[in-house]
Amino acid sequence: MKLSFATTIFQVIALASSSSAAESNTFKCLDADEVDYSKDYFPDKIEPTYSQLWEMTYHKTYKIFKNKVTDTSYALYQCGTELPDGVAEQHTDTIAVPLQDGIALSATTQVPQLEQLGLRRQITGYLGNPAYISSPCVSSLASGDDTKITPVYDDQQGFPNTAGTPKLDFIANNPDVMILKANDTGNNTVNWNAYVENGNKATYEWHKVMGAFFNLEKLANEQFQEIGDRYDCVNDNANYLLEHSTSTSRNLRTAEKEESMVEGDSERKLSELQKPKVLWATKIWNGPYWDVARCDEENEYYCEFATACASELLHSNDGSIENYYTPGDYHMTTEELKEFGKDADVWIIPGFIYGELSSVYSEFWGNFTDFKSVQNGQVYDVRAKGGNNWFESRVAEFDVVLQDFCEVVGLYDDSSVQHERQYFRKLLPVAEEPGDLGTCEDVDAQWESVASECTSLNGASSMNVIASVVISVISAFYLF
Repeated sequence: MKLSFATTIFQVIALASSSSAAESNTFKCLDADEVDYSKDYFPDKIEPTYSQLWEMTYHKTYKIFKNKVTDTSYALYQCGTELPDGVAEQHTDTIAVPLQDGIALSATTQVPQLEQLGLRRQITGYLGNPAYISSPCVSSLASGDDTKITPVYDDQQGFPNTAGTPKLDFIANNPDVMILKANDTGNNTVNWNAYVENGNKATYEWHKVMGAFFNLEKLANEQFQEIGDRYDCVNDNANYLLEHSTSTSRNLRTAEKEESMVEGDSERKLSELQKPKVLWATKIWNGPYWDVARCDEENEYYCEFATACASELLHSNDGSIENYYTPGDYHMTTEELKEFGKDADVWIIPGFIYGELSSVYSEFWGNFTDFKSVQNGQVYDVRAKGGNNWFESRVAEFDVVLQDFCEVVGLYDDSSVQHERQYFRKLLPVAEEPGDLGTCEDVDAQWESVASECTSLNGASSMNVIASVVISVISAFYLF
């Protein structure tokens, strides 16, 4: 079931007409002759609740964004105003907001955040090969005869190069476009390090900062809150099901739990049984080794999903093959993985399996026929949506990923609304077809969440997540 954040046009008009400059942020440049420097032009503000690596402070006509990872700060001043004397010198760069000339992205994970904010057309550059962008609408803007997004890269050296000449040429042709990069300074470059955060909410909370570049704090806050609430609802329900459901009313899909059901034991609670075990492992593309989950700070997002779904994620760094690219990180041999993952109820492969599964099976899984997950047909990859969408969108749709995760381990409530998996594709006994995101029908179409409705099972609260925030109030009246 798809859920749209959009409200009706009548609600949009009513809200917009009742808002004044004192009640919402300003979405266009001000007339310099009419600026009131005693007035707060940013009544809608953001602050981090989970993120540890950024700050935003407000000073009536400007705001300061601080990136703690790179120790940089940026004075974002309301377009049409001037910064007070001495402020510019205290910061890495100064940028007028809302951005008037667009933004250049450097990672596909940034794409869905602009889509959620209704700002596809504000993406004017991409530092990389746009072929890896999965979003049909953004991809359409980066290709074809009427290209709106400039690719900033070259392959002349055998690999994409987003520095040097390509970047300098882009800056020369687009001197006022803001560039998001993990490092570098100057030329309107703002450091973006969301990937360094620990935890799904902390990582996605940088969405608030993205909104602040366009004075869309209110919208970004609402989106973060709604996605976070849905995540919490699914989390609470999984724990409730583990504690209160009986093994006859919930199907954990494992032979061990089916065998544990003896006559007279039909009401045994799941909490008395072992939590579902999940193997998170994929084959290294250029070697006969396996990359296995590690629940340290740098690799905890999938461990968090397992915990939130009342499951146990098998994790280890005890492999015998050192990762060539990351000292201290170890891969497992096939024999090591066979021993490590044999008892997992579910196997999630966070990578792609290409080709005909009938022929790939003997090569890829031939050594794992004794795996419980293989025998029970509980093996998944991340191609339910197709393309590279797993890598592009999972950060911005972490609530949907959690719904998928809880569904595959059998701890998702689908009594009222059947959840359709958006990321995890079932591979056995008959593989589901890889998803297809289709084509873009309307670049300006409102972004829609593919999450399923979540209603609390514990009776303390009820959450209906159908379109409860006004996603189009601001974007509808912000004419680019």
